[in-house]
Amino acid sequence: MSLANHQIPRFVKNPESDGHFRALKERVNEVMKTLPASRISSMRTRAFILPALYFGIYTLALFQTSYILFCLAYVFLGIMVVLIFLNLIHEASHNTLFRSKNNNRRYLLLFDLIGANSFMWYRRHVTLHHNYTNVVGWDSDIEKSQFLKVHPHDPEKQVRHYQHLLIFLYPLFITNWFLIRDFKDFFNPKMIVRKLGDPPGKEYAKLFFFKLFFVFYLVVVPALVSDFSWWQAALALFIMLLSAGFFALSVLLPPHVNTSNRFPVVNADMKLEQSWLMHQLNTTNDVVTSNWITRHIMANCNYHIAHHLFPNISHVYAKEVTDTIHSYCLQSGLPYRSYPFVTTLVNHYKLIKTNGRWQDILEEDM
Repeated sequence: MSLANHQIPRFVKNPESDGHFRALKERVNEVMKTLPASRISSMRTRAFILPALYFGIYTLALFQTSYILFCLAYVFLGIMVVLIFLNLIHEASHNTLFRSKNNNRRYLLLFDLIGANSFMWYRRHVTLHHNYTNVVGWDSDIEKSQFLKVHPHDPEKQVRHYQHLLIFLYPLFITNWFLIRDFKDFFNPKMIVRKLGDPPGKEYAKLFFFKLFFVFYLVVVPALVSDFSWWQAALALFIMLLSAGFFALSVLLPPHVNTSNRFPVVNADMKLEQSWLMHQLNTTNDVVTSNWITRHIMANCNYHIAHHLFPNISHVYAKEVTDTIHSYCLQSGLPYRSYPFVTTLVNHYKLIKTNGRWQDILEEDM
């Protein structure tokens, strides 16, 4: 994908590090030969079951006479949005859901149907986040509002001194993403994702069509066919997005943005400080928690290092790939970090609070 007129950051060339990655890749490939292909078939079955559940819950919501039950159905819709994203959309973006790249790209339209813009998200996630994890000015996943300093090298503002008090607003990020962020990416040339060039004209048409359709079937249709008014349906949509935000936080916060990980910067020569392998190992961590829910419901989201090192391998094999990575790192003296879920959240809070501190220019160190 073109980066327009921007120079691309380059990683340090390190023969030793490159040798480690080749050796690690060989081990992973050997492990993959022993794993059952039936896991992929099971995942592809979910590609039809989960969307059917989403629209089934939506249909049930339309027939509710109790507003509480109507809102409860929308809460489950929010949860389904996250499950579809984790298990299916994310896989399709890395071409691991179906064999055909075209079928994977077509499947991404489901993301547009349930509220997001798949075109911009693909650019943000696959092209920028995976290549330039935690790099200021290049990883659009850490590009937040003007009131939140995520990267330690972001500009200091006095208002950010209190940013740790805004943690309670985090669940609104899905609402912001679906209803505001996507439009900013299209119309604000200063957004990081615009370094990839201007979107094609057809993508503008797709943006407005799907956003309007999203609001239409979740707000207008219930107002027309159910016992509830448009504002009640609009409130239910907000509750849906809020529930999605709460649920998604458990996946999106732990692996990168905390005090345990590095936040590299690009120097004047457009070079990063480490090799690609070391960059991924130092900007990403796993989460210790592993159970039936994380494996079968949350798409092995706790095994994040494996995903960053081998994004072309499906999440259904993440546990075995992670075991291989962990073993190799221990033998080779490479960093591998995995923390309890609560620890990652505490470390995220510490990062946000530390980044918010500002030095009074009238003070002097004695």
